Amino acid sequence: MSIAQKLKWKRALSTLRFTYEEHDYIKEVCSAIAADFQEYYEQYCAANQIDLEKLNREHSERLSGLYEREGEQHSEKADNAQIDDPGDAAMVLHDESSDLGGEGEQRGEEENEYKMTADETAVHNSFSKLFKQIALKIHPDKISPDLSDEQRQTTVRMFTEANKAFEEKKYYILLDIADKLEISAPKNYGQQARWMKKEVRKIQEEVKKAKNTYNYSFSEAETDEQRDIVMKRFVKQLFGV
Repeated sequence: MSIAQKLKWKRALSTLRFTYEEHDYIKEVCSAIAADFQEYYEQYCAANQIDLEKLNREHSERLSGLYEREGEQHSEKADNAQIDDPGDAAMVLHDESSDLGGEGEQRGEEENEYKMTADETAVHNSFSKLFKQIALKIHPDKISPDLSDEQRQTTVRMFTEANKAFEEKKYYILLDIADKLEISAPKNYGQQARWMKKEVRKIQEEVKKAKNTYNYSFSEAETDEQRDIVMKRFVKQLFGV
């Protein structure tokens, strides 16, 4: 293994870590701003003589269609077609390309048929072995009875974090935990770097989509004028008015 290859791996690891941190931050912002969004939305409609109850009733079919295209996370709310909950329509995308239903269905079929590449298989196997090494040291069943309650709790939390990271394929977290436990990292640096770069591109797409939600746009607005623009677009997309 060349020094250059390991440096590329370190850079890919750093980029992946940053991209995930940005992704998690934006998700947190969108969730935290939901209640404020809903409150401002209701105030905006009241100030502009917009009868929400009437519009919800008259456009129930349209609202159901919008929610269905947003995916399973909104499917239950789509059945009622009401915009009453702080986390509801605040997440509908600006991008009207979401109206292209057929393309989305085709993409879903392609994802169902997806098969892991050789790099992905090798990387997953490597981190599966790493997780097993971690589990041998800190699995709750392996914890030494000589540890204090505080040390025991810390170890259990670390194992829970490792287990979640493995399930979510956040392998950089496994590397951090392995380093703390003085467990050597997998040495297939080239395959890891290629997988990390691909993962970064995937997460960046999710970040882009999250930034294109009304929640996030609302969080970025600094004046009431800017917030009103967000609401105007939101109402237009929901009700076509």
